[in-house]
Amino acid sequence: MSKLSEKFAAGKKALAERQSVEAKDTISPTSPFARAAGPLHGSVSTMKIDLLKAEIDALKAAKPVIKIHPNEIKASAWVNRHQDSFKVPEFAAFKAEIESAAGNIQPIKVRPLKSVDASGAPKYEIVFGHRRHRACLELGIDVNAIVDDIDEKTMFVEMDRENRERADLRPFEQGLMYAKALDSGLFSSLRKLSEEIGADPTNISKAVSLARLPEPILDSFESRLDIQYRWASDLKAALEKEPDLILARAADIKKQRSSGNQLSSQSAFNLLVGKSTSSSKSVARKVTVGKRVLTITELDRMITYKLDILGREKLSKIEKFIASVMAE
Repeated sequence: MSKLSEKFAAGKKALAERQSVEAKDTISPTSPFARAAGPLHGSVSTMKIDLLKAEIDALKAAKPVIKIHPNEIKASAWVNRHQDSFKVPEFAAFKAEIESAAGNIQPIKVRPLKSVDASGAPKYEIVFGHRRHRACLELGIDVNAIVDDIDEKTMFVEMDRENRERADLRPFEQGLMYAKALDSGLFSSLRKLSEEIGADPTNISKAVSLARLPEPILDSFESRLDIQYRWASDLKAALEKEPDLILARAADIKKQRSSGNQLSSQSAFNLLVGKSTSSSKSVARKVTVGKRVLTITELDRMITYKLDILGREKLSKIEKFIASVMAE
């Protein structure tokens, strides 16, 4: 168990003991003013509030909290926040909470930079708390932070643990972080990475495979933050089996978006791997010429043609005709 984990556990234990004493000395269980168990303020539970207080107490006990101007802090080399995560309503609400509290209640953690290039250059690097730092930066207020001089690997492990405990990172963001660590040699293998951070290697593998999807595939989604762990296997299998077809589908999705068709990320995934949703309805029509039948099927704005085998010359004419229609 790390020193931070030991202090965190000690903080929780101390908090629990203090609350037990306070409960006996103040309100009896039968009091009409006793706090009811269960959620408070929507989805925030009493336990979650208490754990947050314990975490803050533990961090304060380990290192003092100081105020730092956000311009003096830079993002970590292992930053795992995609820029899209700062454009969603959840971040706007998060920033509003920090503004109403006149600062981030839960401090971020930074480490001092070994060398500062010039006057006014950042002096610290974020260990964890990129969203809190970004919110304070946009609000123009100081960041409450704890400074700890730790090495690269320890920084990575602490950042990953803190993000997974908060459960607010998306699969693509998590995958980017893991891929960077593997590509840079911070960890010699996926297995070593799994052991160091205490995470399931299967989930790490899925996250990395999502982050390493070709750019045209990633651009198919409305936002990369929408990509799900459960899509990893199907996307990987489809790319290994028919890479040219999947890339062609990605190009078609991009054209649809540019023409104003706002496909959801789920619809984009279905189109990429050739799946149809229960709500999708295919429309088929047939063109008959003599004994030959051409079947035209429309599904999710994709059109497929099924035709009896023709000679190479006629097939070439059909391909040229379709190409001329597409060029119009």
